[in-house]
Amino acid sequence: MAGSCCRLGALQFGSKVVETPAFFIYNRSGVVPHITPDLLETLNNAPSIVMHTPLASILEEPGLEKLRKYGKGLASFIGYKDNSFYISASDYQGEAMYQYNENKSVSVWTKTGRTKVTADDYSKFIEACQPNWYQCLCDTVPANATTKRTRKSVDRTLEFLDQCLNYRQKQGNSLKATEIWAAVEGGGLVDERLRSAKESAKRPVFGFTLEGFSSDQMNVDTIFELLPLTTQNLPDDKPRLIHAIGSPANIIKAIESGIDLFDAYYPYNLTENNLAMVLPRKAIRSLNLLPKFTEVEEDENDSSDEAKRLDQSTTFSLLNLREDKFKEDFTPMVRGCKCFSCTNHTSAYIHHLIINKEMLGGVLLMIHNLFQYIEFFDCIRASLKNNKWKELQALFKA
Repeated sequence: MAGSCCRLGALQFGSKVVETPAFFIYNRSGVVPHITPDLLETLNNAPSIVMHTPLASILEEPGLEKLRKYGKGLASFIGYKDNSFYISASDYQGEAMYQYNENKSVSVWTKTGRTKVTADDYSKFIEACQPNWYQCLCDTVPANATTKRTRKSVDRTLEFLDQCLNYRQKQGNSLKATEIWAAVEGGGLVDERLRSAKESAKRPVFGFTLEGFSSDQMNVDTIFELLPLTTQNLPDDKPRLIHAIGSPANIIKAIESGIDLFDAYYPYNLTENNLAMVLPRKAIRSLNLLPKFTEVEEDENDSSDEAKRLDQSTTFSLLNLREDKFKEDFTPMVRGCKCFSCTNHTSAYIHHLIINKEMLGGVLLMIHNLFQYIEFFDCIRASLKNNKWKELQALFKA
């Protein structure tokens, strides 16, 4: 698109294709929070699923020895053998403690404490997990790190990448079907971001993971100043993935900065805070982007909460299901939403579950939020294909 770095593409692995822009489904220990494998299959709008598993969540359990003994990889071990897996070295759901990283290892924090992981340790673990894709080991620092520490972060990460590539080459067939992604570091320094991007691009990698852009590590203005400068120095024919950017407004900005893939921590965080996504369905219907956004009959005399939510669905919003106003709201969370939760349960029921800390409340909310997130990315791809990007962008302004 003119004046924009938005990209349409596709990633193919075996017989499966993931159209981009897209997201990987965030999980812990190989399991999507609140959702079992059979429930995940009820998301009938889900495309080819790629699971994003952070190293910290699987380092101890199932762990290296158990996976080696099993011999069939992580996906088969946890019952997701038909899905693809991406393993990241970092996990933005926990506190970043970069000060514990060393020249030859990074510190991974699990339930039992700190574990030092070298590039060879990590590569052996990847070999046992047999994922489709994995991120190289990396030393991520926040934007406020000193210039000296930031340079060291880039140097260490490039060294880790070379070590992971050397291990992969030596092992031959055991990692033949597993592709490696370079980690692009640089904290808040433009020169280091560019150096990391240019040096990583010289290596034989499948794609690039842009690290250190979490809002906890860098303010939003700085993120979207550095991001396009970084992606401009990466090859056009290889995918770019970013962690810890998940809100619709920031997703839109990141896509304009040349990002293709995201992790889906956002629906999980919303669910943990009792929030439900509300896509602007009326406005999306007016753009004629997706046939599945079917028309909903509107009654001008209807003053119910359901009708009010429909009237307000011209911009993106969030519902807090803990609020008292949902106590006697016997309508779906989002009118027109075809997810299992909205088609089978009322807002009042989900409010009741959440207030009483019933496990089912989180399950129903997570199903809804994932379903809406999938529809959001469907809209993104359709808007790019139909030259309606600016119109869609206007619906998700921060």
